[in-house]
Amino acid sequence: MLVQGSEALIDFNLLMGYLFIIGYKALIFFVILLAGWVVGRVVGIIIGKVVLVVGADSVLRKTILGRAIVKSGYTVSDFFKALSKWIIYLSALLIAFMSLNVPYIDAPVQTVLSFMPKLITAILIFVIGVTVSDWAGELVKRGFTQEQKQAFYLDILSNFLKATLYFIVITITLSQLGVDVTILYTIVQAFAWGFAIVMAVVVGIIVGWILKDKVREVLPV
Repeated sequence: MLVQGSEALIDFNLLMGYLFIIGYKALIFFVILLAGWVVGRVVGIIIGKVVLVVGADSVLRKTILGRAIVKSGYTVSDFFKALSKWIIYLSALLIAFMSLNVPYIDAPVQTVLSFMPKLITAILIFVIGVTVSDWAGELVKRGFTQEQKQAFYLDILSNFLKATLYFIVITITLSQLGVDVTILYTIVQAFAWGFAIVMAVVVGIIVGWILKDKVREVLPV
């Protein structure tokens, strides 16, 4: 049916068709948001419980990352629960925008969505890398008395090892995010060679210290 005005014709059937399409897209938009909210909450709860069950909470509390999380007012499990939840919320929001099929929105939203797996992988690399770095640093000092730690400068060596591994982890994380880390790789190689040389010398000294009494028993003085 057509209604003639002073300068325009309005096709009510066409108008109703447009309103139906808009309503349908709006419904899909909010359904996706609701599904994302539900999935995010469920996954967040599961992640939080998994962190507690596998003991990651107590392990991470001993690392620099875990201490930073605790100082911010979160427990480690609550932090990863919130992180996983908000990643899903954001992904659902982006997918909802994609469902609108708006040309000016599709391209940037698709770019962000394609970046999300890299971001999640980078977060995992960083968390695991920092945890292993702290563990390796503490392993250097484990099994030695306080006097031996001071004699072999093991505290300094441990901190140097942690700093080197932190730097390597940050470099790999930035590389995963697509950041050009060519210069950082060169620095990492220099740190790695320097640490390898220092470790070789220290290990030789420690082995000699441990075996000196054994040698005295075997060789006549």
